[in-house]
Amino acid sequence: MKLTLKNIAKNDIRKSGNTYNALFMIQELNQRMKRPLVEINNNKYARMWRNCFDDAGRFSRARFNEYYDEFANWEEAFSLIWLDLKSVNRQADRTAIINCLVRLIKNSSPDRINQQVDFILKDFFFYPLHLHFSDMNALIFSNMLLFKHFAMRNHDFELTPEEVLISREEKNTQLVERLSSLIESQWGERFVEKIKTIKSNLALALDPKSDKPAQLPPENLIKLLREVFIFLTLVGGRSVYKVVRDTVEEFSKPDSVFYTSGNSHSHLMNLLRFFQLSMRCLILLGDEDDIEVLKPVPIREKEFMSFKGIMNANLALHQKLVWNIVTVAQEGMNILGKKGKNFNMGDVDDNEIADALKKTFVLED
Repeated sequence: MKLTLKNIAKNDIRKSGNTYNALFMIQELNQRMKRPLVEINNNKYARMWRNCFDDAGRFSRARFNEYYDEFANWEEAFSLIWLDLKSVNRQADRTAIINCLVRLIKNSSPDRINQQVDFILKDFFFYPLHLHFSDMNALIFSNMLLFKHFAMRNHDFELTPEEVLISREEKNTQLVERLSSLIESQWGERFVEKIKTIKSNLALALDPKSDKPAQLPPENLIKLLREVFIFLTLVGGRSVYKVVRDTVEEFSKPDSVFYTSGNSHSHLMNLLRFFQLSMRCLILLGDEDDIEVLKPVPIREKEFMSFKGIMNANLALHQKLVWNIVTVAQEGMNILGKKGKNFNMGDVDDNEIADALKKTFVLED
């Protein structure tokens, strides 16, 4: 777009004081380059936020708590903290910041929370071919706010507790329904593409012969898959159902590249735990037709047990995990049979189905 001075009086330019201010008298340029409010008006708050980090760059929750009331009244707090979170390297600090951020906005109006959740979810899926450590924080943040009281807990969540899938906690129904509608109508394709990017990067990370480096380490990619599956299952919607089903099919095969690549042995327990989670997600999202996806799992029990010969893990724990996986598949087939065909997502709270699914979590004890 061509920018001109034809509509600006020469006297106004002279009165502007300097070239920088004169530039902002050009309307089109002003719209493009307007200085952020954080930079112009909120230096006091920005300095407080910077003071929440020590000389070594570590986040201090104690300092954050000192400024909590100030941050709560700072309109730009959320966006600045989130953008800074993306540059924090230490996972422990990222976990502490995201939990502080959730509690900072927990009493905001529904409209404000909607804006903030949309902001970070778009940050997660808008560029589906790119991955960042903050992707997992975006999902943990969103998962906590799907429930009315999770943000008020006194302990941090490094990962979303898997038990939220069967939680009786009161959901933030308005937020869940709105996100479900957005995924069905606008966001679903990008979410699916993002999951494909995570899985393709996981395959690269597990293959030491690959000449293309993965964007994140394998342990982070597994956690990221876990978080996005929990989120999509809680929110629901058929637009993401197929990627869940396809993933269960992939991980149900003992000869999958996820289990047989050069670096797989170091991550097999977490890969199998993710497989178990993905089956639980399919049980919640699917219907009778998905019995066919779970049916091969018990048949392949011996093949999954044979992993113990190539992995660096406690063999008893490995054996128990495989038994659990088989039992989840068997219970899942019973549940899906009760749900029948064309299951309505609104029926997911049916007590009989919920109690049956709960049995698959008792196995963790």
